[in-house]
Amino acid sequence: MPVQITEDDLKAVLPDVTTTMHLPGLDKPVEIYRDRWGVPHIKAENEDDLFFAQGFATAQDRLWHMDFDRHRALGRWSEFAGPSGINQDRLLRAAGMGRTAKLDYELASPEAKAMVDAYTAGVNAFIETSNTLPIEYKILDQTPEQWENWHCLAVYKMRNTLLGTFEPKLFRTRLVKALGAEKVAELIKGYPSGHLLTVPPGAVYEGPPLDGLDELSKAAEEANWINEVDAGSNGWSISGTLTQSGLPLVGGDSHRGLDTPSVYYQVHLSCPDFTVIGHSVPGMPGALHFCHSEYVAWGMTHGGADTQDLFIERFREGANGREYEFKGEWRPAEVLPETIEVRGAEPVALDVTITHHGPVVAGDPASGVAVAISDPGLIAGSLWVDAARDAMRAKSVAELHAALGNWTDRVNNYAVADVHGNFGYLHEGKIPIRGEANGWRAVPGWTGEYEWNGYIPHDELPKSINPESGYAITCNQRVTGHDYPYYVGLYFTPEYRARRIQTRILELEPGTATVDDMARIHAERISNPARIFTESLLRITPLDEDSAQALALMQEWDYSMDRDLAQPLIYAQTKTQVIRRLVEHRLGDMAAAVLSGVAGGDAHLRQIVIGMNTAIEQGDNAMLPAGRDWSGVLASGLQRAVADLKKSLGGDMSKWQWGRLHHTQPQHPLAPVFPELAELLNPPSVSVHGDGDTPLAGSYALNGSFIASGMSVNRYIHDPSDWTKSRWIVPLGASGHPASPHYADQAEMWSNVEYIPQLWDWAQIAAEAESRQQLEPAD
Repeated sequence: MPVQITEDDLKAVLPDVTTTMHLPGLDKPVEIYRDRWGVPHIKAENEDDLFFAQGFATAQDRLWHMDFDRHRALGRWSEFAGPSGINQDRLLRAAGMGRTAKLDYELASPEAKAMVDAYTAGVNAFIETSNTLPIEYKILDQTPEQWENWHCLAVYKMRNTLLGTFEPKLFRTRLVKALGAEKVAELIKGYPSGHLLTVPPGAVYEGPPLDGLDELSKAAEEANWINEVDAGSNGWSISGTLTQSGLPLVGGDSHRGLDTPSVYYQVHLSCPDFTVIGHSVPGMPGALHFCHSEYVAWGMTHGGADTQDLFIERFREGANGREYEFKGEWRPAEVLPETIEVRGAEPVALDVTITHHGPVVAGDPASGVAVAISDPGLIAGSLWVDAARDAMRAKSVAELHAALGNWTDRVNNYAVADVHGNFGYLHEGKIPIRGEANGWRAVPGWTGEYEWNGYIPHDELPKSINPESGYAITCNQRVTGHDYPYYVGLYFTPEYRARRIQTRILELEPGTATVDDMARIHAERISNPARIFTESLLRITPLDEDSAQALALMQEWDYSMDRDLAQPLIYAQTKTQVIRRLVEHRLGDMAAAVLSGVAGGDAHLRQIVIGMNTAIEQGDNAMLPAGRDWSGVLASGLQRAVADLKKSLGGDMSKWQWGRLHHTQPQHPLAPVFPELAELLNPPSVSVHGDGDTPLAGSYALNGSFIASGMSVNRYIHDPSDWTKSRWIVPLGASGHPASPHYADQAEMWSNVEYIPQLWDWAQIAAEAESRQQLEPAD
């Protein structure tokens, strides 16, 4: 039966953000100012009260968001979503984020525990005192459970832990079984020679192509088990020698799928011990990765390190229960009986099996073979919560680096700067020491030859502080050269975004750069792959009049993926046609799975696209079917592309615009479950610039649609010379309530690559506040 919800219902549950509240758990009064974009600025007299108030304010705006992530992290999404959530719950219940979140909390220092406890108390204070709850609870006929301290850590893991490498390894084994080791090895050549490295800034990769034939051949020999088994961002910092102020600048943005509400929650926290402003993960205290304190600024991108290994385990049912083989002996496996409660359906029972390598995430141990995942964040507790707390208190880049020595999961790149003039790049997190074989495939767990040998020492992780180049750029490109002594990973993003940012930075005159120049880098939409592709396209002989007309337009193009232009559409559609034919040629029966977006397939698709760009630029026809050349492939691709575009946009090419097809499509998590409420719950769509190869990100899937599936989920510019000049923006808004004016009030500015000020001065904050709320200790 359809659920009946009206706009008045949505408005009736908006939180009270003005009434003075008297709350047990507070020691001193706390002030919460919300600016005209609904962003909370919280000022307290001590750290415990500050994090209590952050928990309270976050719950006001994002309680449903927090609960959504909590249910997913704990493998309980089916309780809300019904049978459609079972497969996700199976994986996440097995992965055990809740189990390791508890271990993380137990290992944390008393100070870090106090931070988490205070935040938790604030969340529960809101749940216990609020007269209204988010509309999602009415839709589901549910009430929120009490928040527990370890839930904070679980929701952070939910947003980060599975941004890893295990799915490509599983899929690669399927490819080897279907195509053979030799064909798969030809696909995976690694980071292209001549592409930019992160460290040292400005250097390029000169190592050989990857050769995985031997390891993939072993995967083919061991692949019978597969029948039983069913992440980019930009960041940069520039030297004070380039800036008008004489102090460095930091800019960047995080690239992910567009969540509703926005994945990050903007917040400003201040107490006598420290002040920090940045993007938080709702449910987790502090501001972790895209933020600045009074002294240090840091932005984050995904480090690309391979930290998730897959171990093929042999099992048997022994006299004392389930056992697994290791070095010729049988060890007891830990087996945890679990039950997944399902909305509107019968519960699902499962056993979670754990070996010393980690939890089983694929296959059924009862069959005698299954696959366990080893991940630093899933096999043991760590001190990452202390790292998060200590980072907010750092007073220099050096202190930030020391604080992040306890960081674990995921491995991140950081563009950094401080008020003392230091700037540069840090690579932080736990990377296991082992051989490259673990990167190519799921490896035998029973032999003992693929075990980890600790982690790369913190002082040996790549970094570049105050480089002579005057800049540091991290856009998920390869971090170090071939001579780095440790295995880090097989896959890295090509240099395309990093090279455009480098070009922009090198255009700066010394002593001139300002925040406005950093904003222009955010808006950079020139595509280097588009140049390579289009230059070859312009040399073809068109197959019909429509193709000739399209080529005439392409001759006028500067390779800008601008939403108001027709040329990006012609380029993107033609490239899509060519890639689809290449994938079908190279992957055969596995092509449909890759093109449909199957888990793990995207990494292999990117390898084909990288190979295509290189082959087109070099005029190498080796990856094409026998007898074909690029001229013919591009000509037929263009012909099909223009025909498709005419069907969807009409015959007048002067009216074609990239933004007509390239736009966001934000979807509330409950909209698929309750489609009759989609119009009320989903934020509006906006057209966007860019693609997956431009700093102004707007990637899309190869399914015939150009809906933006990967984009900047935040943008930030930090100015250590005057923090009041800093800026930020998110793609939706601060609030998670669909009726709130701040549900999506930043969307249009975000799509136009505009910003809101990152308010820092408390006098200005108080004078311009949209609302003020006082939290007082209970009488």
